[in-house]
Amino acid sequence: MRRFILPISAILLTAACGSGNTTHSTSASTAVSSKPLAKSHGSAAKPTHSAPHTAKPKPQPSRSSKTCSPTRDVIVWMKTPGVTDSAQTLGNYNLATCESTFKYLQETSPTGAGNCTEAAWASDNPGYNADADPAPRPKKVQVAIGPAC
Repeated sequence: MRRFILPISAILLTAACGSGNTTHSTSASTAVSSKPLAKSHGSAAKPTHSAPHTAKPKPQPSRSSKTCSPTRDVIVWMKTPGVTDSAQTLGNYNLATCESTFKYLQETSPTGAGNCTEAAWASDNPGYNADADPAPRPKKVQVAIGPAC
C-alpha cells in the first residue's frame, strides 16, 4: 500500500505545483515573483528506504508482577459521618507498588472522630454485596482503622 500511495502523491504534487515560474501582480506598484525551488518535486516520487520496522520493547514493571499479583479479593467497608455506610471490593495487592491492601488502608484511611474502615477477605464473606446501600459490615475483619470501629 505504501508503494502505491507515494507515486500518486508525487503526481498530484507535480500537477498542483505547475512550473513554479509564474509572476503574480498584487498591485500596480509592487510585483511579487516566485522563484523555483532548488529541489524538484520529482524527488518526492522516489521512496526513501528506512531502517526496518521493529517492535519497540514493552516497558517492564519495576518489580515482577508474579510476586505481587492479586490472588484474593478484599472487602473494604467504610463508615463516615453524614454518609451512608459503603463498601468496595479490591485486590489484595497494589500492582504499581506491590504493597498489600491491608497495609495501604492502615496508612491512608481517615482516623477522625466517627470514621471507621474495616477490611476482610471476600472468601470469608460469601454472598457479600458491596453495592448494597447501606453496605453491611463484613465478617472476620482483618484490619479495623478509626475510632468508630
